[in-house]
Amino acid sequence: MRKPENGTKGRETTLMHKSWFYTAVVLIPLAMFIGFGWSSDWAESRSWISGAGAGCAAAAIIRFVYCLVNRRQGSSMPAPFYIGSGIAAGLYAGAVLLEISLFSHWTTLSTSSYLWSQILTLIGFVIITGTVELSGAYASRLERRDNRNWSKGRDTANRLITIRQKLQSLPDQPRLDHVQKQIRGLEDTLRYSDPNSVPALYEVEQLLLQKISLLEDQISLIAAALPDQREELANEALLLAQDLQRTALERNSQLLQAKTGST
Repeated sequence: MRKPENGTKGRETTLMHKSWFYTAVVLIPLAMFIGFGWSSDWAESRSWISGAGAGCAAAAIIRFVYCLVNRRQGSSMPAPFYIGSGIAAGLYAGAVLLEISLFSHWTTLSTSSYLWSQILTLIGFVIITGTVELSGAYASRLERRDNRNWSKGRDTANRLITIRQKLQSLPDQPRLDHVQKQIRGLEDTLRYSDPNSVPALYEVEQLLLQKISLLEDQISLIAAALPDQREELANEALLLAQDLQRTALERNSQLLQAKTGST
């Protein structure tokens, strides 16, 4: 019963954060915009430009804080990209503050030039932030893909460990010892293989999984067989394990060829 409650609380927290974000990202910049305009008795265009710049800077900071608070919701960027995004937001806010301090009352600078300085600063911030976040999203996708591949490889190795443990529970026979050694070598091959994959490896990887299933069935037959039948079944299991080893090595060879671009 606790899992649904936790899920509901998580959704409520996310909705609360979104509500807070949308309220803050509208009201705070709007208050800055109106405040700068009011400070000049509503007549000075430079004050309105300064208010717009300060509002955009505040919105950038609020957006970064919101993204930081909600890192765990959905797909998130790796930490270095959050740091880069925060640095970009901080530099943008600092640049806007510097422009307001230097140019808002600098009478030799035209109003249009001051406006363009704010626009270009905003464009630069958008480009930098967009580049950082797109790079972060790409890195996050690669990281999730690698984690999935590592998980698949670990699950396959665990299946072999289960097979070997089942063999160890059977009465000692020389042929079964050979099968165990072969399976242990196969475990090492899969454990130290590159977990990444490419579409061209789909068939050989599916074949590898099918052969592992056959080996599992063969070990189950050995466990259920009479003692005088086990040696013949163990020979068949040894052949299956050796075939699995060749398939695993073939998979690794094909992956290496795909990565190096050879044919």
